[in-house]
Amino acid sequence: MLAIVCQSDAENTAEAVLQLMASATEQLGDAAPRAGLLFASPAFDHAMLLDACHTRWPGLALIGGTTDGEFSSVGGLHQDSAVLVLLAGEGFDAHVGAGIGLADDLAGAVATATADLPADASVWFTVCAPSADAAAVVRELERQRDRRRGGDASAAWPIVGGLSGDHAEFAQMREFCGPAANRDSVAVLALTGDVRVGVGIGAGWFPLGRSFCVTAASGPVVTGIADRPAIDVFHEHWGSVPTAESLAAYPFAVYPDGLDGPYYLRAVLGADRDTGALRFAGGVPEGALIRMTEVLPEGVLAGTAAAVRDAAEAFDGVAPKLALIVSCAARRWVLGTGAASEYECIGRALRSAGVEPAIAGYYAYGEMAPALPPAADPVTPAGGVSNCVHRTSTFHNESLVALLIGQ
Repeated sequence: MLAIVCQSDAENTAEAVLQLMASATEQLGDAAPRAGLLFASPAFDHAMLLDACHTRWPGLALIGGTTDGEFSSVGGLHQDSAVLVLLAGEGFDAHVGAGIGLADDLAGAVATATADLPADASVWFTVCAPSADAAAVVRELERQRDRRRGGDASAAWPIVGGLSGDHAEFAQMREFCGPAANRDSVAVLALTGDVRVGVGIGAGWFPLGRSFCVTAASGPVVTGIADRPAIDVFHEHWGSVPTAESLAAYPFAVYPDGLDGPYYLRAVLGADRDTGALRFAGGVPEGALIRMTEVLPEGVLAGTAAAVRDAAEAFDGVAPKLALIVSCAARRWVLGTGAASEYECIGRALRSAGVEPAIAGYYAYGEMAPALPPAADPVTPAGGVSNCVHRTSTFHNESLVALLIGQ
């Protein structure tokens, strides 16, 4: 397998196309790519970018989306660039699908996106619009995957990916599949054949204090915690009511199967003072246990390193060729002017694990991966998790997902 990464931070799309195509041609040589990923600033002309890819490589199995920032091993971290990833070689294949209309018919959109995907895969990489409950999207992807594998748990493959982004405008998100730049959609890339993967998930926010039961909830809206208005429990702990400016600061740790089981983070997006409800960036199941969390900047990077380390430990091939990273936009916001330190941390963690694949990734409005394992103690940031340990994926906030791909 040959994995190449190209990046352009050109000020206009036409120049970016020239730079990406020249870099790809030089790196590929005579090789023909089988799979592609495109992560791009919302400022670009996405139709022009996609048309260039499909004119150069007709029928290329490509997905991607707009982002809240992009990074790669060839260009580092940028907020307004385009990153193109191409996989070439023998022994594997790639298949893509897209479904439009998530907000109106979530199940139908996911069914359409996965309808023509093969019955086996090494991984499904997914880019999804934040126009529907992403937790429900992941559950529906899992249902479609499980239908194909006939209930054989050993044959399950991980579902990994993230939401599209747009620099906190929440209006310009696009999801790419083939030559199309869609809205309100889900796109899936399935890799089949001789493909080995390793998955890691890390956060850096760590649970603390007592747990509470979610006693009234519907999708992403929680009205009751411990038989009290949800807003009261938040206010009692933090002394304030969440606002748009604080949404990255106070995620909850959600334990759907009890405190001994895996968990995920849910960011608070807002509060309704009249009803006492909290609105989260993804579904929170009634009956789940929740705990408050806390983070320090070094904790964010500890989660980054743990995710990459565990992905490397989970990888069972000869050597990974690509490190595909999806990090939450909230992590970049928390790190502020030090956001480049996360990309640097990814490189250090890979080298410490004894591997040096090409790196490509983006900042998303949420992440898809297996759940976080319970923290070893209340002040240790949660680490990564192998796809071989927890095969059931879920939707995360404020986390980083590392996917290593090779043969």
